[in-house]
Amino acid sequence: MTSEIHSEFLVLGAGVSGLAIAHDLAVAGKEVTVIDKDSVVGGCAQTVSIGGFLFEKGPFNLLVRDPLFEGLVDQVSDRVEVVSYSDAAKRREIVRNGRREPLPQSLMGAIKTPLLSPWGKVRLMLEPLLGRRPHDPDPTLGDLFRRRFGSQFVDRILSAAVVGIFAGDCNELSAKSCFRFFWEIDKDNWSFLVGGIKRRLTSRMNKRKWKGMVSFRGGLGSFCEALAHPVGDRLHLGTTVDRIEQQDGAYRVETHSASGESQVFVTPHLILGMDLKGALPFLQELAPTVAQKLEPIESASLAVVNLGFSSEAFEEPPVGFGFLVPEGERDIRVLGTLFASSVFPHQAPEGCHSLRVFVGGYRQPDLLSLSDEELSHHAVSELSKLMEIKQAPLLVQVSRYPESIPQMVSGHSARIEEVEEDLKQHPGLHLVGNYLHGVSVNDCICHARRTAAELIGSDH
Repeated sequence: MTSEIHSEFLVLGAGVSGLAIAHDLAVAGKEVTVIDKDSVVGGCAQTVSIGGFLFEKGPFNLLVRDPLFEGLVDQVSDRVEVVSYSDAAKRREIVRNGRREPLPQSLMGAIKTPLLSPWGKVRLMLEPLLGRRPHDPDPTLGDLFRRRFGSQFVDRILSAAVVGIFAGDCNELSAKSCFRFFWEIDKDNWSFLVGGIKRRLTSRMNKRKWKGMVSFRGGLGSFCEALAHPVGDRLHLGTTVDRIEQQDGAYRVETHSASGESQVFVTPHLILGMDLKGALPFLQELAPTVAQKLEPIESASLAVVNLGFSSEAFEEPPVGFGFLVPEGERDIRVLGTLFASSVFPHQAPEGCHSLRVFVGGYRQPDLLSLSDEELSHHAVSELSKLMEIKQAPLLVQVSRYPESIPQMVSGHSARIEEVEEDLKQHPGLHLVGNYLHGVSVNDCICHARRTAAELIGSDH
């Protein structure tokens, strides 16, 4: 016999968005149930411990800037140990002419860098004079930064940064949706250089408990487990949603577990917290106009190759945050590499190094057809073009994320405004996820927490 479970709030999806909204609802004393088809929480944000190495399968770190996000980290810090990044992580590199070159951290560094030609450097410094023109309401990242800093900066630096964050094309992605801080500076007709300096000074003066990049002693997986804790036994893992229908002002969600047990969950507040690919089939039935507006959003696919090496494998140890590869470096067929154990030393045992190689995105979709073994060989081979590697890795772990990174092209912000307006015609139906207001863990959590606050406030 199928059992029926009633809950004030029902969250479908135990990724970071679903967990963040469920956490806040549960802490506020609300009756909240979470369902996920996987056997563990976290979605893409999972951590595996192998042979003394701590490998992040998906997102690597959190960036503490927004008070909403910092507040959540503070709430769970009694259950997980927060770890700050090392000083070495301040060094970041861009590939230029087949060599890793440091990204300038100062005016003198910008003058000396081989990343730009003499004219490219002059154009960069002229930004306060040449960059200010009538504001474009939704330019691409390439258009905005080309106007501000010139084509060399876009081609040699910005394209690398954008592919490292979004696995996408800076000439397609929306500045308003992806780099809102700079879009707002442009709207207010400020200089980017002055705005960046002001932001850095403000950050240094801030008395926050944590600043910049953080992780956790047990990785992001332990953070997700801490978020899930307040939900308690109302967390249903290994549970697949078969059908959703609306009846008498409530949503009925039919499910089955891995053991074949059928359950029906009934709720007045249904929160879809899965990725866009998972949410669309249900939205097509529940809110067709919303689904129609979301369907055109494309998503990039990505593979993460975690590599554990002995220190003896390197002629020079991998020190710094890592490197990114700009569009023009066609001979290097990875998007970038992160020196994980240099950023967070606890992620590799003593005498070892952990690296994360990113493959795929909009540039290299063909590589994702390789087997795990072929992909790991490819990653090491490409690394060897940029650093001397004398030994094979001790451990390899490959994770694949097909159609997982939404490409927020120009017009995305207006699209989401229309979606949110349409949702008002569907009381009790709510959306959270990385396809709405940003792809990063930080963006997802902040949007989820704002949504939770609205639900808690409207319930009074």
